[in-house]
This record gives sequence, structure tokens and C-alpha cells, in this order.
Amino acid sequence: MKRGIQLFNFGKELGEDFRGTLRRISELGFDGVEFACRYGDIAPDDLAAFLKELHLECAGTMFTPDELLDKDNIAYEYARKLNSPAVTSSTPTASDFTAVWPEIAERCRKIGDIAAANGVAFSYHNHWGEFTLVDGVSAMDRILAANDENKVLVEPDVCWVTRGGGDPADYIRRYAHRIRQIHFKDMLDLNERYSTSPLGTGVIDLESCYRAALESDAEWYIYEQDACDDAFACAKKSLEFMKHLGETVRQGDGQ
Repeated sequence: MKRGIQLFNFGKELGEDFRGTLRRISELGFDGVEFACRYGDIAPDDLAAFLKELHLECAGTMFTPDELLDKDNIAYEYARKLNSPAVTSSTPTASDFTAVWPEIAERCRKIGDIAAANGVAFSYHNHWGEFTLVDGVSAMDRILAANDENKVLVEPDVCWVTRGGGDPADYIRRYAHRIRQIHFKDMLDLNERYSTSPLGTGVIDLESCYRAALESDAEWYIYEQDACDDAFACAKKSLEFMKHLGETVRQGDGQ
């Protein structure tokens, strides 16, 4: 798997200098970046050329559901030009998933069809609310079961699966063939929404998630941290952990 970084981490920096921030990120050593609904007002062709100049791949492209429900939206051109593994959307965290999961499932079905017609894959990104049980079955499982596994993929966030009461390694294994990207996120306190921390410093069992990821069809595991005083310092520390994790697993498996 390739190591990616989610650009949500750099919201302030990208707002001030989009190209300059991407250039600084390229110097950290990640294989690619996942865009978070912001593309710097740069045309798809130009952004693809800029990533190539920086020796960065596209680890994913996130958009709002409304953008992806529009078959002619530029989102699909970005995905194609950047060679994105998928277009991705999510649902607001405050949603009552016991009530809205059928609506989300239908929205995913529509986006999955539109994305396929545009020649790209669609993946759904979870938060913690999707693991609310509905008659004993999580809303997330219900959403995925209601959709074609070839048209609606999933981008697991291992931190939010854990916070929602699920087992992220088990979740990755169950949906192994519906996964192209996985968010690796750590957290100091599952009860504190913004206690996300550099990888390897929190309570998430990232090694078991990584082992499960290696058994899946995931192409990317992507570092994300929702809150950080110094995004570049946190990214550097997290990349060091990702490299160490890979080496630890290889040595443990005798490779």
C-alpha cells in the first residue's frame, strides 16, 4: 500500500497559499495527497500537471454529495484527470442515522450509478454515527448491504469506527473487496471529538488495522488528523510512525 495524507489537515495553510502548501507537503515524503473538497481554483489539467511536478499521486478526491449527484459536475473531471482511486463523500456527523440511513443508501446508489457512468469509482466515508445500531445492525452495514458492491465502495476511518463502537480491523476484513483507501487516524480520548493526535500516540489499535488492510484491496492508507497546532510537525511524526509500522509488521511476519 501507498502512504497518503489527507489535505483536510492543512485547511488554514491551503487557504493562504494552495500551491505553496502542496509544495511543502511534497517535501515530507508521502506518496500522495487526498483532496478534501478544495482544489485551489486550479483547472483539473493544471492540477494534474502540478502534482506530477511535485512527484505526488492523487490518493483520493472528496466532494459534497450535491456535487456528485450532478452528472456534469467538474468533480468527475478532477477525478479522471488526477487518476483518483475514487470520488468520495460523507454525511454530517450530527445526523440521526436510525432515521436517515435509507436516504443515505439511496443517495449512495444514485452517486454510484453517476460515478460509474463517468468512468470513476465512488466510495462512502464513515464517521462514528454510521455505527449506530438499527434493530441490531449498524446503519453502515445497512447502507452497504442496500447497494451494489461494485458501485458503492467504502473508505473506512479506523478512528471513527472505533469511536462508534466497532472493530476497525474486522470491518476492513468484512469489506476487504470494497476498499481502495483507508483513513488512519489516532485519538487520545474517544469521548473527545477533537483529541485526534499524531499516529501512534493515541488509543487506536493501528497495527491490527494495518494488518487487516494488507489483506484487503486497499491501495492507500491515508493519515488524517482533525486537530493539530502544527500540521507539518504532526504529519512528519505520523509519517515516521507509518514507516515504522510497515517495518514492524514485515519483521514480525519474517519478510
